[in-house]
Amino acid sequence: MARYFPVFLLGIFMSILPVAMTATLWFDTYWRNHPDNPLYSVMVTGGLVVLLCLGHIAMVRGLNGALWMILPVLAVALLTALSLIGSSLHTVLQLAALVLPLLAMLVFNSQRHREMRRLLVELRKKRR
Repeated sequence: MARYFPVFLLGIFMSILPVAMTATLWFDTYWRNHPDNPLYSVMVTGGLVVLLCLGHIAMVRGLNGALWMILPVLAVALLTALSLIGSSLHTVLQLAALVLPLLAMLVFNSQRHREMRRLLVELRKKRR
């Protein structure tokens, strides 16, 4: 399992970073003058991060559908980043908000991550 630890951590961090970034950028762009902007930003980001963490815990436990708890959150982050195009954000921030969810999906589609998930499912079957 030590072979798969770096790709597992890369999957966690590459999924949390774009979600936090795009949610924060979206609230700061569209709800800039709203008095509860910080509260909503933290609540939405925290809720999505908790969902991502539960998905990763389910993945470690060897559940087959665990990846389907993570990928829709990344798809929402990508769609949120697409809605930021044309706003007054800096180009580098927009580019990072677009590229990071795609890189996270690329990590989950990598051969080593698929091997790790396959091994975790086999370990779950052996434990039964």
